[in-house]
Amino acid sequence: MTNPLPDEAQAGATGVDQFPVRLKQAVGDKSIRGFARDCGFSDTVLRQYLNGQSEPTRPALLAIARTANISVEWLATGQSVTGAKDSSKTSAEDYIYKDPLAFETGWLRAEFPNAFENLLLTQVVDESMEPTLHQGDLALVDTNDRDLETVSHGIYLLKLDNRLLIKRLQYIADDMLRVLSDHPAYEAFSIQISKTSSSLSLMGKVVWFGRKLY
Repeated sequence: MTNPLPDEAQAGATGVDQFPVRLKQAVGDKSIRGFARDCGFSDTVLRQYLNGQSEPTRPALLAIARTANISVEWLATGQSVTGAKDSSKTSAEDYIYKDPLAFETGWLRAEFPNAFENLLLTQVVDESMEPTLHQGDLALVDTNDRDLETVSHGIYLLKLDNRLLIKRLQYIADDMLRVLSDHPAYEAFSIQISKTSSSLSLMGKVVWFGRKLY
């Protein structure tokens, strides 16, 4: 359940141009670095949103709303669900932009019906998962899948010692997970699920990726 916001906040911060104001209210007393980390992106990105230097993608909006436990509709527009637009009309708001790609929400809903509202778009930042994932690839992450106890096998976005990594996880029995890189130059290591601390957490499972063709 999302947190209700004060009436004065709803009245005083409506409209897309007031998004930084609403975002500041959503962050509240939390540190910018900590809030951004919980959302799954860097504090630099969050500061750009707060300063109005860039606009968040839909996955970023969803991550912020989920972290702050508020309505994504209010965060994006300053309006409640009752003030939402007619869903039969298509506009720029129906797309998730990550230049040069655009995702149409109808396609996302069809491909990921159980994960659509919790998808996060991220970018591969190193070569550790080559040849499967290349540096610069875009990856959609299902943030519903964040429970270490249920992992069997797959590629995940995880947070380890305040670093965001994309790795292959494999359950190998006896409460152990193997953390693997597809690139042979990167060493694998194991973790015991029951003894993981706050230094390790899952951000979600990678369900799609795309890359440029040069």
